[in-house]
Amino acid sequence: FAVFGGGDGLGFRSGALGIIFGIVAIVIGACILALNFKQVEDGIAYGAPREESWLAAFGLTVTLVWIYIEMLRLVAILSGDD
Repeated sequence: FAVFGGGDGLGFRSGALGIIFGIVAIVIGACILALNFKQVEDGIAYGAPREESWLAAFGLTVTLVWIYIEMLRLVAILSGDD
């Protein structure tokens, strides 16, 4: 029913479960961001081809967008907006 605009899905959009899920997602995103930076450092250190730099940049971009969206979702839950 949540697919069609009603209900609350699995409960990840409000309440304590939503807050916990949001915090866990942000922590996981931060860990992945650290791994992405390590990938960039290793690529530079080992002389990866310049053509492969887009992969590291794409990973950083996706991770930053994911963390940003999760932070916005967590702020919306905490402020009571849905």
